[in-house]
Amino acid sequence: MTEIRKTDVFISGGGPTGLLTAYALARQGVDTLLVEQHDKTQQAMYGRATTLHPRTLELLDQLGLLDDLNQIGYVARDSVTYRDGKRVTSRGWEIMYQHMQGTFLDYCLNIRQKYSEEVIRDAYVSLGGEPYIGWKLDGFAVEEACDDGYNVVSQVTEVSSGRSLRVRSKFIVGADGSHSLVRRLAGISFEGDHTNFRWTDMPDADIGFASIESKSHGNVLWVQLDHGVKRIGFAMTKELLAKYGDNFTLEDAKVEAVKSMEPFSLEFETIDWWTLYGINQRVADCFYNNDRVLLAGDACHTHSSGTAQGMNTGVHDAVNLAWKLSGIVKGWYSIDVLRSYDTERRPVAQHLINLDKDFSATISGTVPDRYKDLSSSSNELFAKVFDDTIDFCIGLGIHYNESIINKASITTAISAGWRTPDALVYAPGSRLPVRLFHLMPNIGAWSVLLLAGNPEKTRESLTQAVEKLRQLSQSLPRSMFRSITVVAQRPAGGDQRFCIPTIGRLYYDPEGSAHAAYTVSDSKGAVAIVRPDGILGYAAQLDKASSVHEYFAGFTIAD
Repeated sequence: MTEIRKTDVFISGGGPTGLLTAYALARQGVDTLLVEQHDKTQQAMYGRATTLHPRTLELLDQLGLLDDLNQIGYVARDSVTYRDGKRVTSRGWEIMYQHMQGTFLDYCLNIRQKYSEEVIRDAYVSLGGEPYIGWKLDGFAVEEACDDGYNVVSQVTEVSSGRSLRVRSKFIVGADGSHSLVRRLAGISFEGDHTNFRWTDMPDADIGFASIESKSHGNVLWVQLDHGVKRIGFAMTKELLAKYGDNFTLEDAKVEAVKSMEPFSLEFETIDWWTLYGINQRVADCFYNNDRVLLAGDACHTHSSGTAQGMNTGVHDAVNLAWKLSGIVKGWYSIDVLRSYDTERRPVAQHLINLDKDFSATISGTVPDRYKDLSSSSNELFAKVFDDTIDFCIGLGIHYNESIINKASITTAISAGWRTPDALVYAPGSRLPVRLFHLMPNIGAWSVLLLAGNPEKTRESLTQAVEKLRQLSQSLPRSMFRSITVVAQRPAGGDQRFCIPTIGRLYYDPEGSAHAAYTVSDSKGAVAIVRPDGILGYAAQLDKASSVHEYFAGFTIAD
């Protein structure tokens, strides 16, 4: 007899995106079941999914994972670029570091997928999660007539024994890669382009994070990874493809890797992994289907590794999806909040696909069609495209359009749908500052950030705002939000908290840096509503604090 298991969310795929989705949901108290056909602990030391950018690091930090990742990975804070054997400045990856402004995590973390997966998997297990390793999804169906809410029925099988399990869930998430069975069974189209550019990646170079503008092998990249391992990536140009055809071997790869590094030398001690792959740029027609089926990561978008976006984009997918899915399961939100996963993440993926076509061409030594009228070389165009799009690539420039959860406001210069600023503030009695982001960990809760200004200047409007926000707190589930009051003044000689109207926990902003980051004056103050994923949802002046209730009423479900 087939065993039946009920769970809130069934996740197919135990790669980084699937694991992170499962972990984030478990962190928010949502029951999950995750299946993965392959034993990832035995996977090869692949060089893919190795570089994590600043915004991704912030998201992982708010999920409580970054410290463990930093203990393993290589923290990269610089880069060099060479052309004709000479170092050139403000080119390629070096530009990236010049754009890491407004974040305390101004570096890239280079860590192989095997180790990042281990960190996330261990964190998931520590919360009581039990990934079904060695199990595969055979199929699923959505039973519309089901009246208990567990409308998705999935059939899974243990590969080694043939034992079967029927899983009934409220939702199914396909994080099962570019050949996603979930996507195919849901009938979601996955059209795109296949380019003729082919690259090879190989660990164990003897130089760290840098690039060479090669005339024969495209824009060559090598990266210092965890445990002293290096990764090399070079392009299979038209000339190399004509030379080798489909008969490119490991020995050929070694020869061409050495040539790609010229005029520098290269020797090999060991080679953990190498691959030759074609580049496909595809995005699914939708990331959300039938109000029950969701896609994330490579299951809904694929592209090259040219700007190291694969795992970064998957992390953004998982974080965006998890808090919305959790709130739906808990009965907090209308279904439109979950639908916003598609309307927010799919345009980002499509934008990335468009950029990737240009990056793939220029990295491979080809000038994209839309740049044919320019006299620049492919390497010069790579630098231009990289410079023009770097804020998006490192994640700090990713944003979402106005919607029911991103409501326009003129209170701050930070637009709804954009990442909220981080800043240092002080707890009462503390001589050491704390980051605002660390006061807003991602456990699926919204943050009501009361930027109180200087209470001596804002007292009347501040008192009214506190009262309105307290009324709001009584109308929403207690675990749905947290309140933080930040005052733009130094602590008095003694404890003067009783003189300051506050809601939630109180922190001091003695230099006014937090207020300045949000472009809020100390004489006006403001209320900023921060989504669980650190995106600004709405902001209002203190005397308009009642509008915050209207904002939440637009997408929450009343008891």
